[in-house]
Amino acid sequence: MPPNFRPTYDYDDPDLTPPSPGVDLIMQVGLVESLPGIGPATGGQYIGIPRAIGPLHTRLWRPHDQVEMTLPNTDLQLWHAPFHVAGHSHGEFKLSERRGWHWLRWTVADHVTHDLRQLRTEADLGVTPVYSETASDPLVIVPCGAAKAPFPCPAGELYTGSYHRLTRRAADALTSSDNIRIISALHGLLPLDQVIAPYDLRFGRPGSVTAEQLQEQADQQGLLGHPNVVILAGRDYTRLTQQVWPHARAPLTGTRSIGEQQHRLARIAAGEPISGGGLVIPIGAIWPRDDR
Repeated sequence: MPPNFRPTYDYDDPDLTPPSPGVDLIMQVGLVESLPGIGPATGGQYIGIPRAIGPLHTRLWRPHDQVEMTLPNTDLQLWHAPFHVAGHSHGEFKLSERRGWHWLRWTVADHVTHDLRQLRTEADLGVTPVYSETASDPLVIVPCGAAKAPFPCPAGELYTGSYHRLTRRAADALTSSDNIRIISALHGLLPLDQVIAPYDLRFGRPGSVTAEQLQEQADQQGLLGHPNVVILAGRDYTRLTQQVWPHARAPLTGTRSIGEQQHRLARIAAGEPISGGGLVIPIGAIWPRDDR
């Protein structure tokens, strides 16, 4: 029988100064619980120690029965007891209504969104983590493709389909080859010179890349926090990528067919201004290229 678990986090600020919300606070408190109504069939709530918090899900370990499970961030909230106990001890019984404590009503998803907004704000202010290229030279993300060369080769040469080749031409019109990344369903973020073997895996199937993996790869490649990101891909790849770079521009947003996407990509490749999803990208004005 597992030993009784006792949370160790304690909040004892007599001034009831609110901690900053976000994933760091959740990990510091070290305990999450499911929302009322979301729990075992026998009743109650899931309570556990967060092991990893991703863009959409949290992996937690339940100490009372030593089971690890994953739940959507929208179904979880931070363990609030230490804050409410401190509030009650100082005569404050509506702590969530006090200035700076509104996050007591948040789910884990809200905390993740807060961190992403903070990252976007820092990017806009130019105080993001260090990345390798200048802000005027965008990071451009393009999708992989089903058609591939039959032998191992650099990622920039592996994908042979017409749609991928068109996204590459558009990307080449926007930035240098060092700042282009291919999202592979199997490998994640691929520099053009990384040699890989052909594979057969479609995006979204078991084993395909996750947002958590993309975020880790972006961090390893020095790209996390890049303030100037463009995604030249369809809806599913764009949604996945914007979980890592929520401020990224997506000029194919709002297209209704592959044909319309190809038309926009051709215009980008030709250096023409385009619009889509309320977004206008004057290619030559915003991202001048002296090395084309």
